[in-house]
Amino acid sequence: MFSTVFQATGFKRALNLCKEGKLDAAEVLLKSLQDEFLAVCEENEILKNQLSEVADVLDLAEKVQFDGQKYWLVDEGERKGPFCQVCYDRDGLLIHLHEHEKHWECQSCRGLYMIPRDKNPKPEKKTFLRTTLKKTIPLFLEQEMS
Repeated sequence: MFSTVFQATGFKRALNLCKEGKLDAAEVLLKSLQDEFLAVCEENEILKNQLSEVADVLDLAEKVQFDGQKYWLVDEGERKGPFCQVCYDRDGLLIHLHEHEKHWECQSCRGLYMIPRDKNPKPEKKTFLRTTLKKTIPLFLEQEMS
């Protein structure tokens, strides 16, 4: 790659070569300036894409919440997930966890995450059938002493 000074002075040098009648040298110089311009445009496009990716990562990082075990994505007040902690921390990927009866499983790294039990479980409702007994049943039976 040419220096910025070369680029800045290159067009003036090409013009001077044309004035001096050195058209072949001017053509070679203009071709190298064109190649350099295209390389700078390509590098600029790559940098724009990288900047956009960084902005996307930062935007995502603001929406991802860690609950101490796994990640959740909170977007516009809606909570999505859960997502694998290992895959996000290691690779930056949000991999959905698949729910099983007592745990979640990551299909990518095979990590397991326990489904927390409800901290305030609701007591099970038990239904008792009330029947009217005709005769009471004593809890303690008296034994006759002989």
